[in-house]
Amino acid sequence: MGQAVEVTCPTCKKTFVVNPHMLGSGMNFHCPYCDLYFPEKDSPKIRK
Repeated sequence: MGQAVEVTCPTCKKTFVVNPHMLGSGMNFHCPYCDLYFPEKDSPKIRK
């Protein structure tokens, strides 16, 4: 099983999984629940 990072959406507060290589890359996260794109700094919680 590969590594994953759990990210919380700042709008809908639901959590989803992203590739750990996205952290620090400058890419925006995409919430699959509310279709929001947001930068890493806007997430209220990132769990490695």
